[in-house]
Amino acid sequence: MKLNKQRLILLGLILVILVVLDYLFGMTYNFENAGTIVYIGFWIIVIAGVLFIDPAHYKQFNRTFLIVAATVIGLMVIGGLSSSQFFRAKAYADVIGDVEEVQFIDLYGSNHVIEMSYVDKDSAIAAAEKRIGELSEVSSRFEIDSEEFSQINYQGKMVRVAPFQYTDTIKEYMNYSQGVPYYVIVTTGDGNTNAVAEIVKLEESMKYYPGAPLNYNLMRHVSYSNKFSYLDDWYFEIDDNGHPYWLVQAVDHKVGLWGGKSMSALVIVDAVSGEVKRYGLDEIPEWVDTVYPTDMLLNQAKDHYTLSGGFLNSVFQQRNVMAIDREEGSYNYVSIDEEIYVFTGIRPIKVDSTSTTGMLFISKRTGKAIELKLPGVSLAAAENTATGSIQEKNYATTTPVLQNVSGYPTYVMSLKDTSGVVRGFALVNYQDYTKSAVGSTLKEAQTNYGAVMGSQNDVNPIETKTISGVLESIQPVTIDGNTYYLLRLTGDSTIYQANLSINYELAFLKNGTFLTLTHAGNTVSTLTITAKAE
Repeated sequence: MKLNKQRLILLGLILVILVVLDYLFGMTYNFENAGTIVYIGFWIIVIAGVLFIDPAHYKQFNRTFLIVAATVIGLMVIGGLSSSQFFRAKAYADVIGDVEEVQFIDLYGSNHVIEMSYVDKDSAIAAAEKRIGELSEVSSRFEIDSEEFSQINYQGKMVRVAPFQYTDTIKEYMNYSQGVPYYVIVTTGDGNTNAVAEIVKLEESMKYYPGAPLNYNLMRHVSYSNKFSYLDDWYFEIDDNGHPYWLVQAVDHKVGLWGGKSMSALVIVDAVSGEVKRYGLDEIPEWVDTVYPTDMLLNQAKDHYTLSGGFLNSVFQQRNVMAIDREEGSYNYVSIDEEIYVFTGIRPIKVDSTSTTGMLFISKRTGKAIELKLPGVSLAAAENTATGSIQEKNYATTTPVLQNVSGYPTYVMSLKDTSGVVRGFALVNYQDYTKSAVGSTLKEAQTNYGAVMGSQNDVNPIETKTISGVLESIQPVTIDGNTYYLLRLTGDSTIYQANLSINYELAFLKNGTFLTLTHAGNTVSTLTITAKAE
């Protein structure tokens, strides 16, 4: 076949189009992505059309078309069957890995450092927007990129971080070489009951970000060095020095060609310099909090609890088939030993969303799953209980967090007014939502809750213990206006935490005092002074 001038021009045009599309969309090519197969198949047919569509070569075109079409369809069929939940149900169920079962006292005891956030994403965004509104030179050009509000652990504290973005495309292109010099950090943990926002101005601007112009576009930039990876989503984080990075997911499928999506590697991009490094899952830097996205983890959990007994069982018999609460607001985050976990309720598939048979905690860094086997009420039911007790105030709740309150598994949540300001707190017993209390401050709510639980004989703290010993040291700490005391007894390495409300003599204790404590984990529920220090 002779390539005449017209064919050469068309082939050249196709090559230009392919290069332009590759550049504009930051294309990557991987056969675990069905879109790659369709895309390549389409362009092979187009090229075959240019080469063979004429009276002398139409048979070759037909042959090429049939081969390409058969190959694409064959791959689709093979990929579909090998990835089908009908045939591979148990493989889907195993993607999450082993699920460790724990007791409440094991997870919320003295062996783990647990931090919760009383501030939800909406409150964090509101605080950030208020802060940016106070700076006219910033707000006229930039806004918060609220889609990238990541929950991370920063220097041992739970925070949310988000980059700024230009308010419109014209400003973005006029300043493309200058980049974005700001991000916001909102402290949501560390005992804060209202979001505390801080705008950080970088010495060198972030030039690389999603949607940035030309070669600064994040996915376009990453694609150059990861052309044959299956790149999925991205997240914004900062390291422990406050330097900004983008984390780009490289994914693969654990079931067949296209089923059981999971992480294969993490691509970390320096938002300032554009340096790109790819890390295996066992090489991730310690400061990184989000390796596995929340939706991926919850999908893996859904498959595990739905398909463990096979596909037919999940549809018909439904023996031991459980549901996972996956709607936004029905799950939350907690920091366990400075690692962010998403947690949500587990319940039988036919049971409504007000109760759970346990709670599931999954690490966003490692994907490790922990199941707390303890029947209780769901996050949504706890929210309804809290709002029902103060419905005349028209307050809204933040998504509840699970805490150990004097040995009782308890949901704790903030109560917000219509402007998003925290006006109070609600505590709802995890095992019995009729046992609840509210207060205008966290201390008041805890005191009221203690009075409610102290009058109940049918609900007992989880595995409480009573010990006696000599007070070796005591240290008061103040968290958002609430006073707690950290205690250590002679010969005991455990650091116990006691709320001032359980015994006001805590404020006057001296080393050498003989005490008797009732505690669950390291949380003290009662404290008695047996003998004072001499």
